[in-house]
Formats: sequence, C-alpha cells, structure tokens
Amino acid sequence: MIKKQDALLFLKNQPDCSVDILYCDPPYALGSEITIRSDGKPDYAKAVDFMNKWEVPDGKFWEEFYKETFRVLKFGGHCLMFGMDRQNFMFKYYGHLAGFQEKQSLYWYFISNFPKASDLSKMIDKNAGAKREIVGKNQYASRRPKKEYEHEQDWGNTLGGSDTANITTPSTPLAKKYSGYRYSISPLKQVVEEIMVFQKPYTTGSCLYDTLAMENGDESITCGALDIDGNRVATIESDNFGKPNNDYGDKTGGHWHQGKQIRSVPPEDGRFPSQAFCDSGTAEILDGQSGLKCGQQGAVLGTEPSFNKDIRLYGDWSGQGKTSKPRNDIGGCSKILHKCDYDEHDLFFYCPKVSKSERNAGCDALTSGSPCKCENPEWEIVSTERIFFNNHPTLKPISLNYQILKLFKTPNKQRILVPFCGSGSEIIGAIKAGYEDIEGCEINDDYIKIAEARIDYWSTQFNKK
Repeated sequence: MIKKQDALLFLKNQPDCSVDILYCDPPYALGSEITIRSDGKPDYAKAVDFMNKWEVPDGKFWEEFYKETFRVLKFGGHCLMFGMDRQNFMFKYYGHLAGFQEKQSLYWYFISNFPKASDLSKMIDKNAGAKREIVGKNQYASRRPKKEYEHEQDWGNTLGGSDTANITTPSTPLAKKYSGYRYSISPLKQVVEEIMVFQKPYTTGSCLYDTLAMENGDESITCGALDIDGNRVATIESDNFGKPNNDYGDKTGGHWHQGKQIRSVPPEDGRFPSQAFCDSGTAEILDGQSGLKCGQQGAVLGTEPSFNKDIRLYGDWSGQGKTSKPRNDIGGCSKILHKCDYDEHDLFFYCPKVSKSERNAGCDALTSGSPCKCENPEWEIVSTERIFFNNHPTLKPISLNYQILKLFKTPNKQRILVPFCGSGSEIIGAIKAGYEDIEGCEINDDYIKIAEARIDYWSTQFNKK
C-alpha cells in the first residue's frame, strides 16, 4: 500500500487517466518566502519548513508535480491538497498552469497554540544591551519543549528562548513604547487550514454527459459529483410532548433539555454540508458567541417555537408565494458544521496534536517498550517522561480525513493516490470512508514503519464495526 519513493517519481510511474482522487498533505514550507524567478514563475527564496523536519520541494518540483497529477487523473477527477493560507499561492499557480480548475476550497477550523512571534520590545532591549527587570515567572514554561530555538528571531519568543520562564518589564524608553508588539511571518494564532480542491476538466464540459460516457464504458472519466446528501450534518430538533420529570431525564420520543424535549435528526435529514469543518473546542467557542437558538424565527432554547406563515423568511419561489419553513433545530452557529476532533489539544506546542491514543495506536510493537529510535525524534515533554512512539509532527485527525474523503466518494470503484503519506492518517481516513484501491508513497523509512503499523491497527478497528 505504501512505497518508499519520491512523490514525483511515484506519479511518473502511474498510467495516464488511471486515478480518481489524489489526496495529500504536503510540506507547507512555513518558514519560506515566496519570490518570483527571472522567468516570471514563483519559487521559494529559501525553502525551509516546520522545525526543519524535512526537505521542501521547490517551484520546479511543484510545476512538474501538477503536470503529472493532471496526467494521471481521470477527467473529472480531483486533486485535494492541505495547505496554509499564506503559502498556497505557489500550489494554486502551478495547479492552474497545469490545466486544473480550482473549485470551492474546504476549511478546517481548530483551536491552536500560541503564535510563534518575536517580542519587539524584548528585541529592542537586547539590541541596546539593556537588562530587563524580572517581575514574575511564567506558569506555563515548565510545559514547553526542552528544545531551544537557534534562530535570532526566536529570542524572547512565545515558544523557546532563553528567558521564557521569566516575566520581564521593558527597560529602555523605546522598548516601553513597543511593549506588547510582536512580529514574525505569522504573528496571529493559526486556527484554520485550507484543503485546496482542484479538478481536471470534464471532456464534454459537463458532469452529466461525462458521467453518462463513463457509464457507457469510457474508463478515462470519473464521476466528478460530490455526495451531498450522504454527508449532511445531523441536527437536533425540538418537539413539545409535555413536561419532563427533570431537565435531563430521557422519555419516549426524545431527550429533555431545559424543560424542552428534543430529538436527534439523522444525517440524511440534516443540513447541507458546508465547506468548513471544525473541532468541538472551536464549536464551543462559536456557540458561546452566537448563543443557543432554535432554527425558527424568534425562537430560543427552552421556549415555544413560533412561526408566522405570513412572513416569507426565504423569499418568493417562482413567483408563486411559496416559502420554506425554517428548521426547528437547536444549537449555536456551529450546528451547520461537521465536527472533526483531534480528541485532545496541547496548547503549548506549535500545532495542535492528535490524541496520544490516536497517534500511537498500533505503534507499541515498533519500540519494544523503549522510546522511539526514529530519526529526528519528537522532543520530550518537560512535565512527563513519555516520548511519543509516533514522532510525526503534523498529523491530521482521522475523523477529518474520513469526512473529506467521504464527501468525494461515488457509488463506483475509485482509485486514490496518497503522496507524502507520512504516518498514514490520510490512508486510514480513506479506508474508513470505504475506499479499497489506495496507494501511497513516503521517502522516510521510519514514517513508513509507523504508517504501516497504524494502518494495520485501524483497519481492524473499522472491521469490528
């Protein structure tokens, strides 16, 4: 299922029009700046990635990558790629250059860490050789990585740096002037990643006629439609069948909350899926801002829903005076989103982490009870002696990969390629979504071993259900 191979060579070995979906989480080059070469094409001024964990492909690689991806995909096929907003220009440029149509992107919202940025006030004092007065201790410093950052810009950084355990006050007048100001390529808390969606154009210019041609035997075509009804977001709708014995007592017909009986509505009757996914922590924050409300106009949780038939909430359809009664569902604004959790977040690392149970499931045999011996092992946690068996730093939740790929699954047999498969989360999500013809590549021996162990474990878990 996983070949040890460079992603570009992996694609070059694939036949023309043989793949329905290419799905990958490539290196983002987060430490790089994009520049324009003398030939007018974008490239990295210096290719640097997250914690220098791996080499970053340059612009020439991506130009060739998209050409090969376009070649191997069937007409109507999709290329789905994770990316970070500020670094996606290069991907999108070469995607368009290869002939792809850019479709509506998907977005994953999550609770992230503290942003990685330098403290301008501290840097000013350091530059002036001024000593800052220590006024306290950072209560979170003991939970941060032992690793000290070597780059100059990380002096006084939120993560790492020689004085992160101390809380200091500005010394020089100029440092006082700029107290609280920080700078970096990404000074704000990162809470979203984009899943870019590229599609190889239809041969006929129409999904309908391409699908008909495919059904008539044209194997170079795949159905380019999305399974919308199969991915509706389940809702909680309210009913009023009397009074409960208590606020949370179960009774026939539904569940009680704040004096109101509610019932779960199955996904097939739920809301249309949106282009955004979120974790439960983000959903809680969103709902805290919007408040919990019933979908009907003027109704709030715990009150009798009301609906004025004379009010056209959704306008006049076809001039016939027809309106749509809004859903009587309960929840905050996140009720339209699928929830895809890491299960657990560590707010003191650069990126949120998959839960330890999900990260390491199936990997115990790789270590024989000893810490991971992989190349570039993940740093230790100061507050614990545990070193993770799975040391890949940028895992995506299995539930997220599952929800994305489930949306693009058709009733037909589909072949899916996963370059840059890392420790296997994308492949695991594909297996859970029901894909059977899956092939991936990875160049790191340690990640391949981890991915194979995780795939073996999770495949057995899905088969139990």
